[in-house]
Amino acid sequence: MNKIESLVAPQTKEFVTLCRRYFEYIGKLPDKKISDFWTMQLQLLPDIYRGIFFLPQVTARYSSEVEKFVTEREYNKIFSSLVSHIGALDKFYDFSDLSHPGAVKMIEVSLSEMLTDIYQELKDFVLLYETGTLENMNDAIADCLDTFGRFWGVKLLAATRIIHVNLYQQRYAEAKKTSQIDEELEEVMAENDDYDEEL
Repeated sequence: MNKIESLVAPQTKEFVTLCRRYFEYIGKLPDKKISDFWTMQLQLLPDIYRGIFFLPQVTARYSSEVEKFVTEREYNKIFSSLVSHIGALDKFYDFSDLSHPGAVKMIEVSLSEMLTDIYQELKDFVLLYETGTLENMNDAIADCLDTFGRFWGVKLLAATRIIHVNLYQQRYAEAKKTSQIDEELEEVMAENDDYDEEL
C-alpha cells in the first residue's frame, strides 16, 4: 500500500468516523443519563485507543503547527457541560505526570478536563483530515499520533479507569439498594401474613 492509499485506507476512515462519533456524542450531553454516559465512554474510548494503532505512520509535511478548529469558547462550553453532567464524581486523585515517572506525585484532577482535552484533540484531527487535501490529511494524522503519544493517550487511559470505577460502583450501589428494597418488601409481606393469620 502506498502512502496516498494509506491516508484513505478503510481503517483510517473507520478511525475518523469513530472520532467524529465520540466528539458529537460529547457535544450533546444534557439528555444523557449518567449511567448511559459511562457505558458509552467505556465503549468508545478503548476503541479509539486501539484504532490509533491502525493509522499509517506518517511524518508532517509542513513545519508550522497544524490548524486548530476548537476555539477556547467551545472548549469552555464542553468543559462546563461535562462538569455539570458528571457532578460530584468529576474530581479524583491521580498521578501528576505519567510521562516522567521519576517525578510523579498524586494530585487532584478533573475527569471533565481530561475528556474535554480528548474531545478537542479528536475534533481538531477530524476537521483537518476532512478538509480533503492530501497534505492536510497527512499532517492531521501525524499530529494526532504525536499528541496521542505525548499527551492525550495517557489521559484517555486514566479517564477510562475512573469511568469504569464510577460505572461499576454505581451499579453495585443500585443493586444493593434494590436488594434492600426487596428485603423490606418481604418483611412487610411477612408482617401482613402474620396479621392475616391473627384475624
